[in-house]
Amino acid sequence: MVVLILLPVAGMVGAATIFTTARPSPDRIATNRMGQADLLVYPGEGGTEQALRSKLPAGSRLEPIVTTAGTLVVPGLAVSVSLVSEDPAGLARGMLTLLDGRWPTAPGEIAVSRSFANLAHASIGSSVEIRGLGASTVVGFIEDELGLTTRIALADPSVARAAAADNSANWLVGLPAGTDPNELDPALVPLSGTSASAQFVVTSRAQSLADASALGPTTIVPGGLALLDAALVAAAAFAVGVRRRQRELGLLAAAGATPRQLAVSVLAEAVVLGSLGALLGVLVGIAGGLAFSPFLDELTGHRNPALVLDPAMMLIAAVLGLLAALSAALAPARAAARLPVLAALSGRRPPTASPRRSFGIGVGLVGLGIALTAIGAAVRLGGDSGLSVWLLLGGAVLGTLGFGSSSSWFLGQLERTAARLPLASRIALRDTARARSRNGPLVTAMLAATAATIALAAYQSSVEVSNLAHWRPTLLADQVFISGAGAAQAGPEAVRQLGATAGARIPGAGSDARFIWVSPTNSADPNLPLVTQNVTVGDADVLRALGGEAALDDLAAGKVIVLSEKPADLTSVTVHIDPTDGSTGSKEVVPARVVALGVTGVDLPGAVIPLATAERLGIPAGQSQRYVLCLGHPVSDAELAAVGSIVGQYPDTWTDSARPPQQAGAGFRLALIVASLLFALTVTGIAVALGEAESRPEQRTLLAVGADPRLRRRITAARAGIIALLGGLLAVPAGLLPIWGLLLSRKAPLVIPGPEIVAVVGLLPFLAIVATYVLSRPIPDWSAFRGRPS
Repeated sequence: MVVLILLPVAGMVGAATIFTTARPSPDRIATNRMGQADLLVYPGEGGTEQALRSKLPAGSRLEPIVTTAGTLVVPGLAVSVSLVSEDPAGLARGMLTLLDGRWPTAPGEIAVSRSFANLAHASIGSSVEIRGLGASTVVGFIEDELGLTTRIALADPSVARAAAADNSANWLVGLPAGTDPNELDPALVPLSGTSASAQFVVTSRAQSLADASALGPTTIVPGGLALLDAALVAAAAFAVGVRRRQRELGLLAAAGATPRQLAVSVLAEAVVLGSLGALLGVLVGIAGGLAFSPFLDELTGHRNPALVLDPAMMLIAAVLGLLAALSAALAPARAAARLPVLAALSGRRPPTASPRRSFGIGVGLVGLGIALTAIGAAVRLGGDSGLSVWLLLGGAVLGTLGFGSSSSWFLGQLERTAARLPLASRIALRDTARARSRNGPLVTAMLAATAATIALAAYQSSVEVSNLAHWRPTLLADQVFISGAGAAQAGPEAVRQLGATAGARIPGAGSDARFIWVSPTNSADPNLPLVTQNVTVGDADVLRALGGEAALDDLAAGKVIVLSEKPADLTSVTVHIDPTDGSTGSKEVVPARVVALGVTGVDLPGAVIPLATAERLGIPAGQSQRYVLCLGHPVSDAELAAVGSIVGQYPDTWTDSARPPQQAGAGFRLALIVASLLFALTVTGIAVALGEAESRPEQRTLLAVGADPRLRRRITAARAGIIALLGGLLAVPAGLLPIWGLLLSRKAPLVIPGPEIVAVVGLLPFLAIVATYVLSRPIPDWSAFRGRPS
């Protein structure tokens, strides 16, 4: 019982320690976002430097800052990077950290992050090519402490000053001492009140600190659920353990102990065991956090300080463990005071609540939890985030308690399926179902041990999917794009080596003397561009490579194939042929077909004119330095690297593919799954051990009738699997309920975390069965003839 109380307390302390250490301080977040500035200003229409100065107090300091997307060109690859320009010795001080070398101070100098340098194989003094910036010399290595994997190239401050001249830079503002940001010109609109017509949008340092300090519902609700789950584990441990003392309590009553004394003895044991478990749990939690801390930088993707202890959370965890033991002892203490002496001495269990009544209570609590969750989401959508947090937390708590209350009824239903099972499983199932009052708390402990993991995994999965939903790829997942002087030679070689399903050179349309473009003729569908200037002349191979194989018959029929991001209604387009010398051109309406690809073509054409149609209109296929191949499956890192090695053999040629944005925390999620399984497996083992200790009379009966030890081990293993399986099944809805409410309040879809559910419902019961069978030790044969448990 001490160990089972220790485990959730240690889990809370360890998790709180890791969370406190890994969560950047508000000051670090504000400094990373805006350096030492008091304001970060985003200019709108007419937001010039002169206009900004006119709205700031005299003596304010202004420094331009630029963060934009760039493209690193290395042999065979073109990779997106973050291109930054700021003054690291000015107001931007602290946004980036210099690791080696020096800051860039002159045009043509850059400092790069380690991930950038590794990709470009660059060292200090190397020259790299960045589109839009040109050839630059690396003079230092830098680091974004809150984004260690970000590929960053820091240019000298002159780039930001040039961007400020055409109103395309943001501004860091240092206000004179004593200036209140809330009393600035009303034209400086706070970010929270952004308007499309605002000349300037402002984030103040005070607001950044407040936003970073706030604990939102995404922290409070899962955290509160984890605290409840930990309390349920500790309570279940003591509830099962106290039941074993029934005969001892009967002896005390027979010796003259009063009901009050019996109740006090039970509560006193709860205090001793709860205090010991809580104290040891705090120590084990700190040790666990210390052992985990060396891996935090890699798992979180940002730089973390030394281990940060949270005394308040440690105290809460310890008190919660003690209160859980006391609360679990209240009902047994009350029952011990009322239990007749003869019933206690006989070992018979006192009457317990009807499973149907417990199921009804559980269903009512779950229904109330769903209602509170839905109301909390609606309240948050209405703008009251404070009240919604507590409604969402209340829904999560009631839902978990409801599923736990209904566990004894579910155990009873399992008995109906026992007749069709093998002997060991049949005995285990019937024993587990008939001892519902003993096994119900154990199932609740399993539910509590895994529900928080399901909740956290569901939230992370949903956030990742929401982020990907806003990502607009420029290529299909199975496409590789090759561009440059050697594309015509590198493309076919890549097709042969990778076994691509399609590949084709993508020519332009027209020539230096004539410019070809198309426009919709009979459609004003907003999903179609008004004008498509990137046009190609191609055959079936070209269309397959572009992903439009669904329209091969239409291409053969002479229709122009329009490649759109979204489905659109279109039956014809106008093909425009304009001489580049300014003379009058010609145009013709041609039948068309739209193929929705789901990608935004940038380098690839938006329309394909059939060869026969192009020949009839007098449109030649232009020169081409583009090649596209399709692999028939999503492009892997190894395959892209293989294409890059081929392309790298040709000068001024590179390749690219649609790589989804890397999601931070994947390693942390895997660590969470492993830690949760280990924790739940330990809880299962101890819970089964408690149950086995209480079921010694049944084991003696099996011994007396000559049951083989292996059969008894199989029964024990099957009992562990049943408890783990039912606990895992109930943990899934209990964990998903609060996350559903959180995401509903953000109008975001709920994504079911498949790996975690498989681990909880499938892998955990399997591990519980195997571990229990291997490690369990049935009572020895001679114990069958003893009057009391050994």
